[in-house]
Amino acid sequence: MLKPMYRLLLTGIVALFALGGYCLYGLLWVYRLMIKKLFFAVTVLFFLLLVMLGGAAWAFSHYLMPMKVAGAGEQIQLTIERGTGARAIADMLEENEIVRSSKALFLWMRYTEVINKVQAGRFTFVKGEGAIAAAEKLLKAQTADKTMIVLEGLALEQVAGRVAAQMDVDSAEFVRLCNDTEFIGSLGVEASTLEGYLFPDTYRLPENNTEASIIRRMVARSNEAWARVEWNPAIKEKYTQHQILIIASIVEKEATLASERGKIAGVFHNRLRLGWPLGADPTVRYIFRKFSGPLRVSELQSSSPYNTRRFAGLPPGPICSPGFGAIQASANPENTDAMFFVALRDGSGAHDFSVTNAEHDRKKMAIRQKRGIAE
Repeated sequence: MLKPMYRLLLTGIVALFALGGYCLYGLLWVYRLMIKKLFFAVTVLFFLLLVMLGGAAWAFSHYLMPMKVAGAGEQIQLTIERGTGARAIADMLEENEIVRSSKALFLWMRYTEVINKVQAGRFTFVKGEGAIAAAEKLLKAQTADKTMIVLEGLALEQVAGRVAAQMDVDSAEFVRLCNDTEFIGSLGVEASTLEGYLFPDTYRLPENNTEASIIRRMVARSNEAWARVEWNPAIKEKYTQHQILIIASIVEKEATLASERGKIAGVFHNRLRLGWPLGADPTVRYIFRKFSGPLRVSELQSSSPYNTRRFAGLPPGPICSPGFGAIQASANPENTDAMFFVALRDGSGAHDFSVTNAEHDRKKMAIRQKRGIAE
């Protein structure tokens, strides 16, 4: 009875081991399959990664790095106006063969955030230098300067017109600021208007200047000019800088020749010392903003305090922006006995000077007769 039981038990044990062996073999087979598939998958992924890296490296080199073009290395200056979009900038660089692809440059500008930092101005690129180098240069705008020329002897409104024509600003706003006492005070000028304080000169200014910034620059240039003036000590003790500026503005309008500025300034100082009216027609012209043509008798009889034909002393303020020569002549005038001068009107711009009124009248009559003008 026991033998069959042993056999059955032994058979069961053997069967159990066999089943376990098959299970273990199955697991090993599955494991080997997984290893093979994983190896295959890793191999495929590695290959794809190599392809992607290779493609990226090619694209990087092809679209972003320097390229070979005719005239490579040639410098190209481009001006980017205010408000120009990033795509338009990228197109401009592609058209000039600075970069290979405007799309690649645009994407690189977005990736590096250059797109939000580009400012208007003038840029110097190198033909064929590629997107990376070009994008870096877009962060370094060179201000696009303009040349502004303001001549001596212009009244404030005339200066505003010249500035507006050359710098694309509003002449009305320019004049308003020049009469704004708060703005004038911020410039350190003790006057009710900036007439005479807008120094005539040649300026190099950025294109994006405002009316206020241009005025500040002109007043600063005026201060620089005054720092170079060599004063006569007696004049400096008697007159303020503002008063000399008034005299200089009249000298600027009267003196056609630079060689006569000192003597004309001397005549005006002599008249002021004696309490005589300056008798300067340009101050009357300033009243009516009549800068050319004959003056009417009614205009010469104006009751304006600027009428130096009628009233002694200095007018309330300058009548134009004088240049450095007129300022220097007024601060250090020529020592002269002359009290009068009259234009020769012979095309030379020269004047004839007189000590007495009788001498002055004779010279005026002689000039009129020479020109065929009746008394």
